[in-house]
Amino acid sequence: MEDDSTANEEFLARFQELLRTEDQSSEDSENSSQNHGDYSVAPDAQFSTSLNQNTIWAWHGLRNAGSLPGTNGQHNVKSYPAFSLSDPDTQETGMDYSDKIKSIQPCQIIGMALEFSGSWFLRNVLAENNPESTNIIFDGLIPHIFNLAVHPSGSNVLITLTQACNTDQLSQIICNLILPSSIIIRVSRNVTGSKTIRRLIQLLKRSCFINPVVTALAEGFHVLMQDQHGAFVIHWCLAQLGSKQNEVLYREAIRTCVTLATHERGCVELNSFINNISGPCRDLLLDTITDNTVFLSQDPKGNFVIQHILDLQHPVFTKKICISLQGYYIRLSVQKCGSHVVERCLKSSEMRFAVADLVNSKRLSLVAHDQFGNYVIQTALKVTKDKDRLLYGYLRKALEPILESLASHLHGKNLTKLIKDAPPM
Repeated sequence: MEDDSTANEEFLARFQELLRTEDQSSEDSENSSQNHGDYSVAPDAQFSTSLNQNTIWAWHGLRNAGSLPGTNGQHNVKSYPAFSLSDPDTQETGMDYSDKIKSIQPCQIIGMALEFSGSWFLRNVLAENNPESTNIIFDGLIPHIFNLAVHPSGSNVLITLTQACNTDQLSQIICNLILPSSIIIRVSRNVTGSKTIRRLIQLLKRSCFINPVVTALAEGFHVLMQDQHGAFVIHWCLAQLGSKQNEVLYREAIRTCVTLATHERGCVELNSFINNISGPCRDLLLDTITDNTVFLSQDPKGNFVIQHILDLQHPVFTKKICISLQGYYIRLSVQKCGSHVVERCLKSSEMRFAVADLVNSKRLSLVAHDQFGNYVIQTALKVTKDKDRLLYGYLRKALEPILESLASHLHGKNLTKLIKDAPPM
């Protein structure tokens, strides 16, 4: 034990000597700068965070609290009257966090919340569950809810505050976040804000405040579903809340599904939404989408939504899609987007509608020679051969007159080989 104590004392002595050396080096550097003019300044000095009274990094408690200057400098928040977390006088008297917070000016609190060591201090104060201290912090932060929600350190203080405050204070926080609804929508589209809202939903999901929050999100449903971070919030609601709480989101999905289906990001998020939605609203959503089957099947993004519904193998909506496309299969087969939908229809339980269109069409030769259509015919031959030999026979018979021309065509060689390699009927 004595050896350990001696080693610790030696370590502290060396550490203090190192700090004195750094301070002396800083003084020598300043004197050198004054003697040699501006040319002594390092080339990248203009990009460094200046520690002066006009920036938050001048706050006395930063170095002792373990924060590195410049860590959160991207916000360039102006400083407030200085307050040290490591004042020797307060350490000697044993003052606790609640006593310290009383000596802080209200205007200092938001600056502290947006800085790592300051946010750590505020969270420790809130953890003591002292109503007087909580009120002081609440009064200092309530006008700055948006800034807190989108800031890495501030968001932690905000979540801790929602857990420590009373019902009336929580109501004010929620109101400042959702009135107007554009505030929570902007927060949700921010990378940090998205995480903050999800944590807030987790905390509020069994309270009376969750419904106003979800309603505010629903007002920006279309915008959120087209944004990566915003969509995370919507999907989090689906995962954490019940069907009744999410009903307002379901209604917005039904109202905006066609527009979302044609959006690059929206079509992906809509497919995920379809997977997670539950209850009668799911069928209403699928019904609304499949009402627009012909339009979406030809859209560069919408076709992915139709394919996804076919992959669900829902008998009602699979049949509805396949019937809706009757008379359009030939046109879709020679389109890059539409050909994928036709292939999905051929692989479904209702493939007969697509095969009938192909067999009875006078433009079957056009499809078979097309760069996309030949893949459709190949798929039709493969699935009918395995599942319906009668349809397979009709399709082969329809292709026989054009086999010779296919054999010498760039896009028909594989199709010809597929037919010749098959056993005779």
